[in-house]
Amino acid sequence: MHLPISVRLKLVRQGLLAAAGIGGNRAVALRKDGDAIIVEVDGREIYVPSPLRWKLYRQGWKARLDRLEQEYGVGRFVQLGAESVIVDIGANAGEFAHIAARYGARIYCCEPDPIVGACLELNISEIVGASTHRIAIWRENADLAFGLASDRADSSFFVDSDRRITVRAQTLDSFLAANAIGKVDLVKCDAEGAEPEVLDGLIERAQDVAAIALDTGAERYGERTHDACAERLAARGFDVIEEKIGTRWMTYGVRR
Repeated sequence: MHLPISVRLKLVRQGLLAAAGIGGNRAVALRKDGDAIIVEVDGREIYVPSPLRWKLYRQGWKARLDRLEQEYGVGRFVQLGAESVIVDIGANAGEFAHIAARYGARIYCCEPDPIVGACLELNISEIVGASTHRIAIWRENADLAFGLASDRADSSFFVDSDRRITVRAQTLDSFLAANAIGKVDLVKCDAEGAEPEVLDGLIERAQDVAAIALDTGAERYGERTHDACAERLAARGFDVIEEKIGTRWMTYGVRR
């Protein structure tokens, strides 16, 4: 597998840090399987759309999931269990499905990017109660132009990309109805700047959602979406909480 020299050097450095037991670092390797890229860490294989994703696993698989749990409010704003239901909007490579599996929860993973979606399907194929849905969640039901930036995990309606495809979009209300989903314990959303539009499509079923966790970082033409999301969450009866966890800005809606 051909990697830029900078990436190869970083992987060598990572191996040295892991061997020395410094900072909780783990050895990470990359390999190709056909068109797929696989990260190897802690005896696990993770399919990813870009070799740059290896950095997420520097401290191992468990640490990666623990961090995502913290960022999306698990254990603080939502308690998960065997009866819980999660809707993951912008599921990417499917890591949150493995968090759901920790609790035996049911999870619906929505990912419109076909390259990322292929990784998602491979990564969650053995998880009971996890399903993949190749759609975008939006403010209306429509077929829409969608920009691809799979290598940066930035594919979205707003990304500056000359690679565009047409994707099927549904409102969250429609998605819940189409999949016969009743109560939802958590909507986890990383919509790359489209968070307000996601909330625009949650009207009739808002009362059925206990908690929403939104990544509201500066992904919409370089601007954050927290104010627009906070306004919509409050209008739907949620208490709004904003936090910065590490480098990730989060906006939470918790049912009163």
